[in-house]
Amino acid sequence: MSFRSLLLGLFVVPVVVGVYFLTEAATADGTPQCDGIIEEYGDAERSGPMKPGETCDLYDFTDGRSAGTRTYEQQRKAREEEASAGYRTGGLWLAYGVAGLAVVTTHLGLKRRRG
Repeated sequence: MSFRSLLLGLFVVPVVVGVYFLTEAATADGTPQCDGIIEEYGDAERSGPMKPGETCDLYDFTDGRSAGTRTYEQQRKAREEEASAGYRTGGLWLAYGVAGLAVVTTHLGLKRRRG
């Protein structure tokens, strides 16, 4: 394996990570998802998509404690912020990887032509 292949491989990883983050943010639908527990009528509890008027108990399953509650609107806004952060993070990873690939291929390509 040559040094150029190693560098190209190292810059492909950030491109893949960036595409993953961007795809995850782009495919998130507008329905807020409760990762904790939604208490329904009586003793029924569930997780998953929320409906307007429901409250999500942000339950920490690792230590068994409640981390607070969010209304439908608060959860929708939190999901929008997560998607925005995903776009930002994915864009940065992708830009870094593409820039690295461009520098490596351009620099090594020029060096190769001269030699």
